[in-house]
Amino acid sequence: MASISLNGITKVFSSDGPPALSEVDLDIADGEFIVLVGPSGCGKTTLLRIVAGLETSSGGELHIDGADVSNVPAGTRNIAMVFQNYALFPHLTVAENIGFGLKIRGVKKAERLAQVENVASLLGLSPYLARRPGELSGGQRQRVAMGRAIIRQPAAFLMDEPLSNLDAKLRVEMRGEISRMQRRLQATTIYVTHDQTEAMTMGDRVVVLNQGVVQQIGSPEHLYSNPANVFVAKFIGAPTMNMLVGSFDGEHLEVGSAKLSLHTRYAPQSGEVQVGVRPEHLSMAAAGEGHFKGKVVLVEHLGKEVQVHMELSEAGQQEASELIAIVDPSEAPQEDTEAEISIDNINKVHLFELDSGNTLTKL
Repeated sequence: MASISLNGITKVFSSDGPPALSEVDLDIADGEFIVLVGPSGCGKTTLLRIVAGLETSSGGELHIDGADVSNVPAGTRNIAMVFQNYALFPHLTVAENIGFGLKIRGVKKAERLAQVENVASLLGLSPYLARRPGELSGGQRQRVAMGRAIIRQPAAFLMDEPLSNLDAKLRVEMRGEISRMQRRLQATTIYVTHDQTEAMTMGDRVVVLNQGVVQQIGSPEHLYSNPANVFVAKFIGAPTMNMLVGSFDGEHLEVGSAKLSLHTRYAPQSGEVQVGVRPEHLSMAAAGEGHFKGKVVLVEHLGKEVQVHMELSEAGQQEASELIAIVDPSEAPQEDTEAEISIDNINKVHLFELDSGNTLTKL
């Protein structure tokens, strides 16, 4: 496999429009699983296509194993791409689809069939080698597309939303299969998705993009616990982080009628700030700090937990008028009742600059 390095990668499609990518820097280690995540139009697929050689960057350099391949044609980069739509040949069998690249390269039939059987065994496709794509399920077709990529033994795998056409249950299953396969092969992989759940469960590191700009790079755990700005805080995590507006003097935080004593986790700041609290760090119990009063507008029972949506009675001082709390079913209030909610761990409160949205929390 290979290491990949992107240095100042920029892409401009229109001279009078904003760049699709703006000076992206990213170093990917040999065998690492990197996930590019962000909303539609953020530039993640464009970045993947530049790595593949299907798109030319407007600036910057791309290195694979230390060699500058910025101007090297796609066909000679030794990179395999798995597309969203599978791109299988409908008239060929599974075995012929998987081995098609080897046939084009002139690999002898006996050797080709042996490699196809090995890959099919790895992906659980051995019983289906004689079938055609139209006779397979969506998950099986995706495995065939992956098999066609694996058999080439490329320097890296690029995957562009490969699970987006699958139903929810199959997505979860295939998510696990891709992760296990990647670890077995120790394959350098760049995976594009707009689904933050896929990003959080699959990647060694996650790259969060918005409007062509890298917002933050880190492990899933780091991004969740230490978001660099409001965009990352709200994009990573479901339900999204609650965002309020409060007043901070460097030690004391006031959010509506709630008052908290904060200590050394935050950079010096005076004035209004954005306050972020994840739903699981709120409680219906009165024992916590930072009490908010409001009306319970929706209670969603999800089995082991309950999501409580509250409309705050102090909404005039806050960016949003609603808080979402994840609580134990035993704590669940009734809808259309007045209730009190509190922050159960002040060390989980995030502060952001009001204007820039950048974190004030010391990462």
